[in-house]
This record gives sequence, structure tokens and C-alpha cells, in this order.
Amino acid sequence: MSRTPSSPAKLPVPLSRIGLAVALATIALPVLAMLQLRGVAAPAPLALLGGPLLAVGLMGMGMIAAAAGRLWIGLALALLSGLGLIQLARALGMPALPHPFSTGLAVIIASISFAARGFLFSRALAARGWLMALFVVSGEAAILITSLTLPTVLPAWLLTLLPAQWATTAIQTALTGTGTRAASSALIALGGTAAATLLVARLWPRRWPYAIMFSVWIGMSALVWHHPGPPPPRADLAVHPLPALLARPGNVAPQSVTAPDAATTSAVARVQRQIEKWPAAAEADLMQRARNLLLIAAVPDLYDSEPLQSHLPGLVAAELKVRIPAANRAAILIAIALHPEQGSVSAREDLPALGLPANLGDEAPVRNRMAIYAAQMAAQ
Repeated sequence: MSRTPSSPAKLPVPLSRIGLAVALATIALPVLAMLQLRGVAAPAPLALLGGPLLAVGLMGMGMIAAAAGRLWIGLALALLSGLGLIQLARALGMPALPHPFSTGLAVIIASISFAARGFLFSRALAARGWLMALFVVSGEAAILITSLTLPTVLPAWLLTLLPAQWATTAIQTALTGTGTRAASSALIALGGTAAATLLVARLWPRRWPYAIMFSVWIGMSALVWHHPGPPPPRADLAVHPLPALLARPGNVAPQSVTAPDAATTSAVARVQRQIEKWPAAAEADLMQRARNLLLIAAVPDLYDSEPLQSHLPGLVAAELKVRIPAANRAAILIAIALHPEQGSVSAREDLPALGLPANLGDEAPVRNRMAIYAAQMAAQ
């Protein structure tokens, strides 16, 4: 009697492959968020939320993939994810990057940091390392989302402890602020913890290096606490009545009277250098030239990109004095203040050439800010 050979038992999918699949799936969260933000009426919503979205994408891909596979796999997939998310955001309407080098530097350092943590999980927990990575990614992502939607609920010290928040600060500052110099403490913290984590992974299974890693983490958190990056930008699209604001401007159209810090000084100096090569600053029509220069103050104001925004009006006022003849300056500024609807504001899309975020969408808010600054500078 012939015996039918039994079919081989179906082997389960290795946990590492499941982990890589989960890592790939985590990229869906920032992608879906970007698609939802595509039609939101804001100056550039993808730029305003680019920091946390990129941080979550890099963290999920880098940490889980490294925990499920190898360090270089997590790092490579994180970098590819960062590049892909930036390209997707650009395709969905995000303006050009004002600081490409700073953005790339922040993405690279964050990717290394996240992949290093995933690699340690793979050394310590073997095939189950990706589960720990998924747990950590879920927790930090949940805290980031909570801080965005309910900014006053979580204590500041909790966010200071999170590498995901460090990555958010570094990336967001490159997208809408002065560049990564203002977020240098966050970059140092990411790099320092990455080095300590890789040391622990290399010395595994020795346990004593964990003391070094946790000491470095607490030390880097203290650095970020004492030298925080700029606050996150929040778009202010309100159109304010001009007469009331000129009497009491408040937080709208701010002009700082204190000296800027080193990072802001460097950023303002860069803007000033780039203005020399900016075609819009040499527009033949003097009225349009003044409008273009006023946009340098108006657009950062819409993004609430402190501390940079309150130091730009002084630069704009100085440039107006140099580039608009004194005999015409007051009349031109008064005309812009009285009729903000006239002329073109297309130069707002070219502000990345100056290292400033661009502005898209409804023209009314930026024209309103332009009028406010024109009226203030006409009276100076």
C-alpha cells in the first residue's frame, strides 16, 4: 500500500519579517496626516506640522526596522522615509525648504539616533526587539500628538525627556525658523544619546554600560531643558483692523527692542546677505519693491516664528531706507497701508531664497500684515 507523503508543515513567518512589515506600516501615519492636511486653509500647514510628522516617520521606520533587522537597514529605511515624506509634502503643496542643509542634517542625526535605539533592542531582546521598539514608538508618538492637539495638558519636563521631541524641534526649526543652529541643543542630545546607545549595544551582554546610557540621556535632557529650541510655529490667519492695531499692536506685527541671541543674529544676517541677490528687492517699480520688502516681516509674523519674526521688522525698515528714496518712502508706505489689496504679493513664494518660509493660499492675511508694518514704518 503506497503511502502519500505528508505535506511539510507551514512554518510561521519569522518575527524579523513581521517587524520589518510593521516598520513599513508605521509610515502610513504621517502619510495619511499629510493627505488630510492637503486642503487645510493655512499659509503652509505641511510646513507648520512638518517637524512632528517627519519625526514620527523617522522614529517608526528607523527604530522598528533596526530592531527587526540590522542597524544599517533601520538607518537606510529611516533616511529613505525622510526623503520620501519631504517629497510627498512638496508634491502636496508644501513650499520649498528654506534651509535644505539644516533639514538634511536634522533628518540624518535623528535617523541615526532612532536606528541606534532599535539596534540595542535587537541585541537585548533578539527576535522580540521589534515589539519593544513598537511600544516605544507608540508611546512617544502618542505624547507628540497630545502635545500638538492639547498643548497645555502635558508638563514641559516630559517633552524635554523625549528624543522624538528633540527631533521635532530640530526639523521644525529648519522648516520654518532660523535653521538648526537655534536647535543645536536638540541635535547634540540626539547625537549624544545615539553614541551612548551604540556603545551599550556593542558591549552587550554586559549590563554596566546601561548606567552610562541613562546618565547621558539625563544629561542631554538637562541640556535641552536649559537651552530649549524655538517654540513651535502656529499660523495666525486673522485679519486685524488696522487703526486699532496701530494704537495697541499687542502680539500682532511685533518689533523687538532687545538684542537677538546668537542664532537669531546669524539668521538675520543671512537674510540681509541674501536680500542683496534677491530680484524682488530690486524691482523697478518702487511701490512694488516696498511691498516685496514688507513681506519679509509679514510672512514670518503669520507663522509666529519667534524669536526670528520680531527681529525682521528692524531689518526691513533699514532696507526700506536704503532701497526707497527718502522723498518717496513715507508716501509709498502710507499708500500700501491704505490700500493693501493693490499690487502683487507673489514674492511671498520666493522667500525660501532668503532662508525664510514661503507663504501660500489666501492673500488676505499676508496683505493685512503687510499693511500693518507699512503703517508702523511710515510713522517711524
